[in-house]
Amino acid sequence: MKKIVLLFVCWMLAIGSWAQSNENSATAADFGTLYVQKGQTVEVSIAITNTGTKAIRSFSYTIANGENATAEKIVSARNLAVNETREYKIAFETGDEAGRRVQTFTITKVNGAENSASHGSATGIFFVITEKAPVTPLVEEFTGTWCGWCPIGFDAMEEASEWYRDKVALIAVHCSDVMEVGDFSEIAQRAPYHPSAIVDRGQDFYPSSGDMSGQIDKSMRNKIATGVIEVSAEWTDESKTEIKIDTKTRFVISTDNGNYAIGFALTQDGMTGTGSSWAQANNLSGNSSYADSNPYWYKAASRVTGVTYNHVGVAAWGLVRGINGSVNPVIRADEEQLYTYNANISKKTKIQDKSKLKVIAILIDRESGTVVNAAQAKISEEPTGVISQESRVESQESIYDLSGRKISNLKSQTSNLPKGIYIKNGKKVLVK
Repeated sequence: MKKIVLLFVCWMLAIGSWAQSNENSATAADFGTLYVQKGQTVEVSIAITNTGTKAIRSFSYTIANGENATAEKIVSARNLAVNETREYKIAFETGDEAGRRVQTFTITKVNGAENSASHGSATGIFFVITEKAPVTPLVEEFTGTWCGWCPIGFDAMEEASEWYRDKVALIAVHCSDVMEVGDFSEIAQRAPYHPSAIVDRGQDFYPSSGDMSGQIDKSMRNKIATGVIEVSAEWTDESKTEIKIDTKTRFVISTDNGNYAIGFALTQDGMTGTGSSWAQANNLSGNSSYADSNPYWYKAASRVTGVTYNHVGVAAWGLVRGINGSVNPVIRADEEQLYTYNANISKKTKIQDKSKLKVIAILIDRESGTVVNAAQAKISEEPTGVISQESRVESQESIYDLSGRKISNLKSQTSNLPKGIYIKNGKKVLVK
């Protein structure tokens, strides 16, 4: 009997000791990936759960970045109840070096006592950037002439073009109609309904005028882009079958294993045609709900002929994943990367008017599948001629370099004329 009593007393003492040791216990949830600007203090919301047996009045924490940890700081928990989870704003210093940085947040004490939780730490990743880069959002709107509600997206795209001009890149992705192009088939699968749209490959939305401008404004105002891209384009031949596309990319982060690439889209304004396949279905016809917001379509017939379609995607290269090798994975903040792509359009049969084409360059984050940034440019109407090594010998015409220096006889310069761009008969000539 004495043994039983002794075992019972030991058991109760053990339970009491366990309960006391677990009174003050808290865990924290990982806080994901954030893009932050260098030299700043940012507040991060971290979810903390009371896993102890009494309410938490306060907790202390440290933040470690690699081997360095901050001094312990204390926070009022405002009586976090047992099993309750609440988010607390924790201040992080971003540091002065751009790049990827793992941050570890550790709850060291609870109610002034040592934290008894076995997993009291949480981690997150900071991508520290040198500046908040300007953003040119990419809008991909999914539409079709058969779609009776698509005039809503049609008007929203036209308004976005008028309001934002070159500060937004617009692609009307036509699906299952006369303007459908196979180059856009993969991205067209993103459409859950028609019309619908995505900005920077994010969440789809219904492209009414207000929603479209709201999504564009949100991207411009709130998005933290890891890089910016510039683009220029010119014809490489007088027949205009190939476009030389030059890009200049500058990142605001540094990393040795970046996973980015550049894709290209070609759009055309002013597309039109005859016949029923070009007529736009119009469910807004006579519908009083759209009398003010879409007056043209409200007054128009249920099938509208003679429509002029703008921003139509007519060709693309590396649209979804980008082109291999277009971005060097070793990235240094504020250093420029140059890339040139020759886009052949000889088999792009949907193009109607080459003078109304626009090139859109898309900087893609392959890790997330989202668009980092975009840029667009019209194609220079002055084609760049090409002189091969063989034709150099036969030419006797005057030629100038880009500084205006006249080269009187191209034949006499065969041995020492460097590769580059020259001016011949008022046109650019590429010597290769």
